Amino acid sequence: MPVGVIRTLEDLARIGRQRTVTDRSVHLRQDEVGADLLLDTVSADRVFLDRVSIDGALTVRSCHIDELVVDHVQADALLVINSRIGRLTIRNASMGCDVTVIDTSLDFLALHSCGTTRLERLRVEELIQVNALRGPVSISNTRVSSLTVRSQVTGGRLGRPRVEARGLRAREDITFDDLWLSALELDDVETPELNLQRVRLDQPLRANELRCSETVRVNGLVIPAEDSTITNSTVRGPVEVRELKVCDGADRDRTGTTARLSLHNTTVLSLTSASEASSVISLYGSSVTGTLGLPVGSSRYSLDDSSSIGDMELAGQVFRDGRQIVSFLERSFTEVTAGALESVRSALARRNRNREVDQLYYLARQREAALLPPLRRGIAQGILGGVLGWGVRARNPARILVAGVLLTAVGLHLAGALRGPGQGLTDVTVAAKSFVLALALWLNVGTGMPSELKTAEWSTLAVSFTSAGMLFITLIVGIVIRKLVR
Repeated sequence: MPVGVIRTLEDLARIGRQRTVTDRSVHLRQDEVGADLLLDTVSADRVFLDRVSIDGALTVRSCHIDELVVDHVQADALLVINSRIGRLTIRNASMGCDVTVIDTSLDFLALHSCGTTRLERLRVEELIQVNALRGPVSISNTRVSSLTVRSQVTGGRLGRPRVEARGLRAREDITFDDLWLSALELDDVETPELNLQRVRLDQPLRANELRCSETVRVNGLVIPAEDSTITNSTVRGPVEVRELKVCDGADRDRTGTTARLSLHNTTVLSLTSASEASSVISLYGSSVTGTLGLPVGSSRYSLDDSSSIGDMELAGQVFRDGRQIVSFLERSFTEVTAGALESVRSALARRNRNREVDQLYYLARQREAALLPPLRRGIAQGILGGVLGWGVRARNPARILVAGVLLTAVGLHLAGALRGPGQGLTDVTVAAKSFVLALALWLNVGTGMPSELKTAEWSTLAVSFTSAGMLFITLIVGIVIRKLVR
């Protein structure tokens, strides 16, 4: 048997100083192996390789070991494949030593200060813990209870590590904490809880097909100026984004530049954002089925027309006029769009604040009309909005009706239709008669026309006034009844 192939604990003990096996455990310390070291079908309670120098690769294949510790081992590569290991700990792998663990079942996996790391098709009953990264980390097609990736030691000429997770399933949570990475990519990841804490990225965050049953927390995420995206994802709990900001390639924050995180074709239960630096959370074809929280600090939201908001936090805000509505929307959104207006209108409707709902409806229709061609814009804003009040503002047609009555009275008085011989413009009695006649015409009271006005022309004019008056009165009564019924 070649020296580098180990199939029993006794063979492993003999290549080092221990020589014998104690309690199904072997501890090699500061030993040297002059060839590749392969542990093949070894069964043991505990194997500890401490500061062992291997001239080649260290491979653990088809082994059953309750605890395997690899600490400060010098090797070209470290491979664990098709094994059953209770606790696997790999610490301080040598420079250039790639760590690969595939097709293996474990209770616990701890990696500390390792270079390029690949974890593939693993079943981990408890925790995968990766600390002090010194190289890229790739995790794929793996099931785990929890995953924690924390801190790294690379920088400068070594570059910052890249972390990729694909086909990852976690039963409890996934946490990325205190990291400065070149990139973070999540694809087809399922977990109850995802945490990004104090993470700085040189490239935009990319998350696709992310499924979280409880919550997503983003706290202290520093990203480049380009859009970071979460795509085709579902979060059945709250999404909390705090202290999102932008930095340049060096370790310098870029003030005046907006940090952008975009949700594409994504559904979340609720969304909150709070950042001192300028930040925007954008929704494209996405929906918040629950509540959209008020942004805090310099954070804002952006909605496209295909996105929807179930409810919106209002924090006791009262809207007395359109100016207050616009001010509120400008504080919460990057621009006052139809989607933003509809979000606030829906929130007010849920709270039965019908007067403010009507204000939102009127404002939304006027803004939509502003986008029409000139002629249609004039008709929509001037007649439907300004005169008829879009069917929700009673004061608009009421003002037109009062103005019509007064102008008709003035016209009748100036025309002298009701003045007799010797009566001038200053005659109060004639002015009062003109006003009463104008009121009767517009309100369709039916007092009858004076005999001197019973001509075809005056009759046509009277019918016109009466028809317009009936239109305005009907509209006013309908709006008022609608408000009373609600």
